[in-house]
Amino acid sequence: MPEDLFRPQLGEPHHSAYVVEDIETTVSRLVDQLGAGPFLLIENVPLENVLSRGEPAEFVHNSAFGYCGDGAIELIETVSLAPERVEKGFSAPRPRIQHVAYVVPSTEVVDLRSSLDERGLPQYLSTWLGEVETTLHDASAALGHDIEIHADNEGLHDFFAMVRGAAEGWDGSEPLRPVES
Repeated sequence: MPEDLFRPQLGEPHHSAYVVEDIETTVSRLVDQLGAGPFLLIENVPLENVLSRGEPAEFVHNSAFGYCGDGAIELIETVSLAPERVEKGFSAPRPRIQHVAYVVPSTEVVDLRSSLDERGLPQYLSTWLGEVETTLHDASAALGHDIEIHADNEGLHDFFAMVRGAAEGWDGSEPLRPVES
């Protein structure tokens, strides 16, 4: 297929992420107002190989993952961000949607990321968490939020199965739970 006919194939959204001022307060509000939860909290998410366009970067944050209806959501509370393009990706009034995430077959992820860059949706942050590789692409001008791309892998499926399992039959107790390491 000629390159000019290739269109990025994102597939179905995997989860939506919101940048918030305070995870605990936001969880309380989401439980009360939308029946979301429970949320599994990872404090100081232990990211590795954090880069912004090939240079060392900072993305220190806490994340809580839960379900709201049938959709997985992530709440992000930032602690330290650098360089400026990373800070910019998480700025603006809070709470707000920060990204919509997609899981892409590992054989297609490199081409998709390149295509997004070429189409004016530049990658500004890449990270690893165990076997989970993630990139954030600035889609704010097109969508009002960024796009997160994950290479499909078992670790990602296992983690979100744990989040979904916590939500199934949840009785409202312990709305915010630390993830056991």
